[in-house]
Amino acid sequence: MKNREDLACWIHHSMAIVGGYLGVYALLCREDFFGNALTSNLIYIVTSLLGTDLMDVLIRVIGVVIYAAGIACTNILSKKYHKNLHPIALGVDCIAVLILGFLPEDMNPIIGLYPIFFAMAFQWNSFPGAYGFASSSIFSTNNTRQVVNALSEYFITHEKKHLKKAWFFVGTLICFHIGVAFSWMTHHFMGIRSVWLCVIPLLFSTVLISMECRLDRIEKAQAPAFHTVLAKKTH
Repeated sequence: MKNREDLACWIHHSMAIVGGYLGVYALLCREDFFGNALTSNLIYIVTSLLGTDLMDVLIRVIGVVIYAAGIACTNILSKKYHKNLHPIALGVDCIAVLILGFLPEDMNPIIGLYPIFFAMAFQWNSFPGAYGFASSSIFSTNNTRQVVNALSEYFITHEKKHLKKAWFFVGTLICFHIGVAFSWMTHHFMGIRSVWLCVIPLLFSTVLISMECRLDRIEKAQAPAFHTVLAKKTH
């Protein structure tokens, strides 16, 4: 990898594989409910209210609160404690994957997705993109829009920056759907316990994030020496 930006791109794409894996797991194991995003859950809250199914409303509202808590935690950790969220997000995903594998198949599908609600919200905010491009690693709608926008801009202006943007988002889409394909195949062999095999893309992400943390340590170690040299030059 050429530099830190390239490493950030690799990390983002590796986490998109995780997002795709858990996204299709939710669809296959929890009655076609996509747990990575809130849109359908919010819609069903309204329809359940209109249908006076108050228990379903309560279960889904709790899901929304859990999703919001995942987002809030990333803001608190990054802003108040100045934490690098990548290792923490990996840990959250690993815990969620572990819990999901033990949940019974015949439980309420929304309650069965509570770990995904928190983990995917945490992942979404922890891996916001790369190269300065905002990109989701847990769903595809905006990534698809960005590909179309970037290619349209390139064909109009022929500026290479738009082509670079298009390739980044195409890479995110490809990795997300690699995760989808891997999850679909493992599900047919292991059923609901196939979620534990998500540890494979998580291990790949762990290697990349370990490299990133090593770079952080090196830069922090070099920073005092750099300021000392700079101070000597100014005197």
